[in-house]
Amino acid sequence: MKIEKPDDEELQSLYQKFGEPEIKKEEVSLSYSQYKGDYPECKGEAVLEINKDDEVVGVRHSGGEKFVLPMTRVWKDETFLEKAKRSAEEETGLQVEVKSLKEIRKVKFEFSNTDLERWHLLFEAEIMQGNLEVQDTNQIEEAKLFDGDWYWVNGFYILRR
Repeated sequence: MKIEKPDDEELQSLYQKFGEPEIKKEEVSLSYSQYKGDYPECKGEAVLEINKDDEVVGVRHSGGEKFVLPMTRVWKDETFLEKAKRSAEEETGLQVEVKSLKEIRKVKFEFSNTDLERWHLLFEAEIMQGNLEVQDTNQIEEAKLFDGDWYWVNGFYILRR
């Protein structure tokens, strides 16, 4: 099994800054498809719950139907915090300050040819400045605020409408 996660030094740094988060484990069956190893330099996913008053920012990917929390792959030469902040600006047009590490979700994806465990680090962030306007229009079609919360399903944090 391949595991994509932050190195121990980065994890310890996050725990020192934010405390230890809730850790959840999930399994997602993708037995109908093969893992192609197309993300060999990935350390995991940074996910952002960006709050404004009682609302949460959601994004809809190009060709997608549902709004999800902004998330991005983190590569070996990046840190989760740096990538989370940069992704927030690219996907939503907002500059944010990360306030907490809410959870780590260890997701085991079961492919027809192998298993992959990818860690999703969910950060809570506060808007510092900017306007809600997608910058990365190649990947994100729309960003908007939602009055409500999100739920987890098959590798995504989906927003309730």
